[in-house]
Formats: sequence, C-alpha cells, structure tokens
Amino acid sequence: MHRKFKKEEGFLIPLFVFNALMADIKTKINAWIQEYIGTGPILLVDLQVTRGARRSLVTILVDTMEGVTIEACALLSRKLGHHIEEQAWIEEAYNLEVSSPGLDFPLTQGWQFEKNAGRKVKVWLKEGDPVVGELQGHTADAIQVLTEKTVKHRAVVAKEPTWFPLQAVDKIRVQVSFQ
Repeated sequence: MHRKFKKEEGFLIPLFVFNALMADIKTKINAWIQEYIGTGPILLVDLQVTRGARRSLVTILVDTMEGVTIEACALLSRKLGHHIEEQAWIEEAYNLEVSSPGLDFPLTQGWQFEKNAGRKVKVWLKEGDPVVGELQGHTADAIQVLTEKTVKHRAVVAKEPTWFPLQAVDKIRVQVSFQ
C-alpha cells in the first residue's frame, strides 16, 4: 500500500493529518472573518489556506457592492494577522494576502450576480459550448443571460433571454470590454 506523507519540521506526517490541520486553521480564520465583517458592507468571496515548502499562505478575497478599497483590505489584513499570531493558529512563518477578486475570478454568489447585472459575461457550461451575453438576473438556483445569436459568423442577429441552472454551470466570468 502506497501512503502519502508531508515533511513537517524533520518529521513525516500522514497527508490526511496535514490536510486536517489546514482545514482547522481555515475554519478558525473563516469564523473570525465572518464575525469581523458581520452583515457588510464587506463580503467574503474566497478563503484559501495552503502550505508551501517554506511557509503557509492565507489568501482572502473580499469585495463590496461598490468595490473594496485598498484601505479596507489593509485594515482586515492587519487585524487578522494580529489575531492569528495572538491565538497562535499558525506557529511558523506565513504570508497573508487580502485583496479584491479581480475580473478573472469567477462569479459564485448571488450578490456578485446582482453587482454585475447588465455586464457582459461568459458562462462555461459543464456540457456544451461556452455562452456569451449580458447578465440579466438570477434566482437562488439559476442565472438569466441575454445570449447573443450569430448566423454564419456574422454580427449579432438577435438576443434572447436564457436561464441556466447553476448546477449546469462550470464557471461564470465578467468579460472586459474596451469599447
């Protein structure tokens, strides 16, 4: 039987134990962030805790309906960094990155759909070709996109609203337009 191990300060620990430690740290950080941000205006988009060869990396993506400021990210980073060290959640060296998700990060939550309504998006489906169009609306389990129909590689001929169940969607990204 082949087992995977992670080297930890000169010792080999089973990978499942290592993964459990990272999950525990992520759970603690997530709980602290939820308490810190409360009901808004800052909203948590993503939280990742990974362990590299030399140090852990905590990556936090936050946003607001109007866009998050550098100052808000810096304040969250300072307060969380102080709390992590005070509670000794991560004893070794680590990097803490707090930023906005950027345009290349997929839309995953209802408030993100609201924020980007009216913008051009690309929807990658789990089955079938990607779809491009204007994000029109959403429900708890579907999004509506005003899809662009082309005929024989010509300009857009017609647009029709189409609902896509979120369970059939792989990812959704805002498309940048320089027009």
